[in-house]
Amino acid sequence: MIKKYVVVHFIGILIISAVFYLLANLVEKDLVLKNSVIPPPGVKLPQWLDSFKFWANCSVTASVLAILLWYVIAQWGIKVNHWLASGKRVIWGLIFILPIAAAILGFVFTKQAQEGGWYAYLFYILNGLLCYYLATAWFSPLSFKYTPLWADKLRRLW
Repeated sequence: MIKKYVVVHFIGILIISAVFYLLANLVEKDLVLKNSVIPPPGVKLPQWLDSFKFWANCSVTASVLAILLWYVIAQWGIKVNHWLASGKRVIWGLIFILPIAAAILGFVFTKQAQEGGWYAYLFYILNGLLCYYLATAWFSPLSFKYTPLWADKLRRLW
């Protein structure tokens, strides 16, 4: 039987993921990049924006996969009495590599814009890394709720 807090955690993860997906597809692409990017020669703005959208969505998807992987491993794969004694921050950090890799792929495969392209790079970082971090800091399983770096401070704000 699935416990009530697990359902609440998954709803929280879903909400955070949806927010970052909407940011990537509406706010970032249509409101920020559309008005501030000058694409490289030979590339039309809609093509460049489609490339950004693809890699931004890859970044969010990689983040969601990493979040779910962390949650499943922490909730059902590792049994501990105290999170600090478990030494599983390394696993959390290794899983963090997945959204980092997606952001790097976005950097590499998005053609460098003449102007305003740095916004795209910033958004790749925010979409992937911040999504993973916030979801795991706020909605990690109870035994591992303080495993993400600075989660204890962030949870006090929550």
